[in-house]
Amino acid sequence: MLHNIKENQSPFKVMFNRFYLLILIIFPILFTSCSSQKKTYTIGLDPSFFPLDLMGKQTNLLAFSNELLYEISKIEGVNLKRVNMSWDNLLSGLDKKKYDSILSSMHPYIYILNKYHFSNLLLHTGPVLVSKLGSSTHLFDGMKGKEVAVSSSEDEALLIKLYPQVIIHSYHSIPIALNALLNETIDAIMMNYILALNFSQDLYAKEIKILTPPLNDMGLRLITRNGDQELIKIFNRGLKKLHDQGIYIKLLKKWSLD
Repeated sequence: MLHNIKENQSPFKVMFNRFYLLILIIFPILFTSCSSQKKTYTIGLDPSFFPLDLMGKQTNLLAFSNELLYEISKIEGVNLKRVNMSWDNLLSGLDKKKYDSILSSMHPYIYILNKYHFSNLLLHTGPVLVSKLGSSTHLFDGMKGKEVAVSSSEDEALLIKLYPQVIIHSYHSIPIALNALLNETIDAIMMNYILALNFSQDLYAKEIKILTPPLNDMGLRLITRNGDQELIKIFNRGLKKLHDQGIYIKLLKKWSLD
């Protein structure tokens, strides 16, 4: 009888083993299939981030952007795939639908909002004021009488708008302006935030400081064609979550962009 029972169980065991083996084979396929079903969005990016003047921070900014896209992909359950493109073909590639969006410092001026959608800022790059470390420069009384160096007419116009009582000096090179600042010929320099980080964290770490937050809303954004708002909503939602969870600031610190 025992012999018969074993014989009767043998086909069951064979079927069970075959079924178990089938599950082991099929499950990874099903898992991979489900994973591959995540919606993929392509994002054009120029690794040099032209026309931003980054002076060596390109690698930091590229690494930060990559990790930010990865974290948003995870938190939103989508695939954000980067596509490298030269700066002079970046926007035309978006217009020709070579990718779904671009990462760009292009500003959302009113006259182009009918053609493109812009995300919230993923990184400020606007101008800041830089002063000598230990100086008595303060942002009180509208910076009345303070002497500030600028390098462009756009910066000059912004400075006059924000601090109409400053004395403005034009400069053609940052080293000349920094030399004037350290010699206390001027009180501050206006330069883009990434440049200011570069100088204050490296060559002039013990000599200068960033005095203000970015003075306008210039910066990197995700940009899509008009009508393509789904990705913008996903990106903004994911970006907010990264801010709320403290992941965003950790990425800034990791890549020396804070």
